[in-house]
Amino acid sequence: MSKISKVKRCYHCGAILQEDNPNEPGYISPDIINKYPDGLLVCNECFESEKEGIEQENMIDEDYFTILEQIKEKKALVVYVVDLFSFEGSFIDSVNERLRSCDVLAVGNKRDLFPNSIDDNELLEYVFHRLRVSKLDVKDVVLTSTTNGHNIDLLIKKIIELGKNKDVYFVGVSTSGKSALIEEILKKYENKTNEYIVTHTFSGTYLRGFRIPLGNKHYIFEMPGLPIKNSMISKVDLNVLKKIVPNKTLSPRKYRLSKKGALMFGGLAFVQFMDGPTTTINVFCSKSIELKTTNFGQEKFSSVLIKHNLKPCYEKFRSLADFDVYDLKIVEQGSRDVGILGLGWFSFIGNNQTIRVYVPNGVYVYSTRSKIK
Repeated sequence: MSKISKVKRCYHCGAILQEDNPNEPGYISPDIINKYPDGLLVCNECFESEKEGIEQENMIDEDYFTILEQIKEKKALVVYVVDLFSFEGSFIDSVNERLRSCDVLAVGNKRDLFPNSIDDNELLEYVFHRLRVSKLDVKDVVLTSTTNGHNIDLLIKKIIELGKNKDVYFVGVSTSGKSALIEEILKKYENKTNEYIVTHTFSGTYLRGFRIPLGNKHYIFEMPGLPIKNSMISKVDLNVLKKIVPNKTLSPRKYRLSKKGALMFGGLAFVQFMDGPTTTINVFCSKSIELKTTNFGQEKFSSVLIKHNLKPCYEKFRSLADFDVYDLKIVEQGSRDVGILGLGWFSFIGNNQTIRVYVPNGVYVYSTRSKIK
């Protein structure tokens, strides 16, 4: 697997820590790093004004886990809705652990964002593989879109087949489009029972969701959406959010990056090639995000932001201290993706590159096999 390591930063000024030159930004005495290899470090210059930083985590309400245990005890069918665009944020390890003995129907939603030229089987295989790696018992995978109604009928058919004589629970993060899928299903729904669709409070919790009668005392339950706090969409205001969430089919934008070359994603994120051969990348993100190649070092980070003034930008992300920095060492061969959760990803052929990614504090960065080969 790719080796991802977080770059050591000064938790006061944000400079990348280095031990070589006392006259350059980010200098820290080697004995301090050796003494506190896993500690929160500050550069020598900022030592007197030390402050601590904390990474955000996705916190799951304990009541949610209570419902997941009930699902397992009832041997219910789980319709697991994942967002094909922000796939890495669509499933959470602590949730998956509690669903490993359940039958799972996986739904890859937002198919409309991918070009029609991409083979559905390729995406199906990707979703199936990733969820199986999480040790889930995936019975089938359906690709859907609520924008154009893609495969809604097929999804209903699969729910009826796999959910026979079972309760069915829709599970997914808040951005997966789970509620919109339920709405599309209800447009085609025929209630052949004497019961009504109601708002339901889950037993032993204060959490609520819809309960839809399936017949024979079995129901579809819509669970509350899981929060994602390490996504770009949780870090920006509504105006920026409208620009980074795509609403049209993604068309890849191609760039070539050489050593030390960088690509700016508006004023929100930056990718810098630190080592390896010149590489062609295909970028998949909203068309409203301006992309530009440039060169920069940490000593002029803020000036680069001001100079290019790309859109969208956000006033809270204006200095190096506002960003986390990750180095990704790509050791796999073949087609790879590097992604920024909630913003998009870029694909390339792995060839021992080292890639540095700057993202707002707390945003998740990942490297996987490519969704699109």
